[in-house]
Amino acid sequence: MQQTMKEKIQAKLKNSEGFTLLEILVVLTIMGFLIAMVAPRLAGISGGAVDTVCDSNQSRMISMMASYWEKTNRYPDKMTNLVDQVTATTYQLPAVSDDDPENGAETLASEFVARNNFRIHYLTEAEVRELKQLGIVNVYNLNAYDGYNEDGTAAKDGYALDTSVNNQVALAGTVTKAAAMDEFTLDPDVTTNPIAVMMVGAGRSATGWVAADQPTEERGWGEGDFIGRIVLGFGPENGILTSGLISNAAHCPGGIQNADNVTYNDYNLVLPRLAATADSAFETAFAGMDASTDDGIQVNAISYGEDSAIFTDTATAYVLADNVTSGERLKTRTYDLTAMESFQYATMCPEGHKFPADDGDYWGLDIDNNGDID
Repeated sequence: MQQTMKEKIQAKLKNSEGFTLLEILVVLTIMGFLIAMVAPRLAGISGGAVDTVCDSNQSRMISMMASYWEKTNRYPDKMTNLVDQVTATTYQLPAVSDDDPENGAETLASEFVARNNFRIHYLTEAEVRELKQLGIVNVYNLNAYDGYNEDGTAAKDGYALDTSVNNQVALAGTVTKAAAMDEFTLDPDVTTNPIAVMMVGAGRSATGWVAADQPTEERGWGEGDFIGRIVLGFGPENGILTSGLISNAAHCPGGIQNADNVTYNDYNLVLPRLAATADSAFETAFAGMDASTDDGIQVNAISYGEDSAIFTDTATAYVLADNVTSGERLKTRTYDLTAMESFQYATMCPEGHKFPADDGDYWGLDIDNNGDID
């Protein structure tokens, strides 16, 4: 009787020989050697891939912002305001990561804060009106309170609240927690309904402007042109998503890898410097860094990487005039800290990097205008 196909297959399987234990061990050993040789290179590729994906995400956000602006001639509403509300009338910057995963995650990445030297900034009536004209009418206060215990006492177990220059304001010992992502409508009556935002390198308190420290904060800036500009987050409620231009907000792959240290991982919109911000009081606060004789404030800057003397020797002042003669030949620039056009926005990842990158890894700013980077 002729064998069926099933019987033929069963016969072949029965007569076939398997691998011996020795053969399997030899194969596993060879695979182990291959993995040991390839893994370090793959790790480098993975790190580069993270940066590539992050750049791609930011490029996409810029394209979506351009489409939204072209369609509406305004900024998206309902952005995330990166502050914690302390009382009904006071705000503070969220807790900054101490890069210790053992005590849980804090709100903002340490690199994000270090590259921007954020200040808390209370809006004036003129600034509120200008923001509303730009389309920003409502914001969602982040209210993460990651530095606090559940009852609002400081600090959460295992974490010392950072009251140093990183936060720019001493975090309150206790807070009355408001709802996370609490919606707030901007009100020109800032006396009755004050609202604070996160601003790069400067901020206005009840007693006046608080500028970047002179000269202790002259190194390590991400973008010198960001000084005096408000930063808001592309959270899940912002107008680009609700308009249907995109279906969901992208997250930074570097932040995902750093989830043990940081809870905030949205991309950010850097608004242009408002005309109401760059007023006479702002100019007075930054008079020490003015490198010009014209109206407004200008600051001299120099870009550098991790192989530069500015990065490797932080104890020695780097004289700007020695740039070329020392052989470094770094790029220099003068930033004009005056009001900007409404379309001059930028994006920034939650680790503090702009896209596209601007010349160097870091910028040194001659804040005290003495000719060097201290």
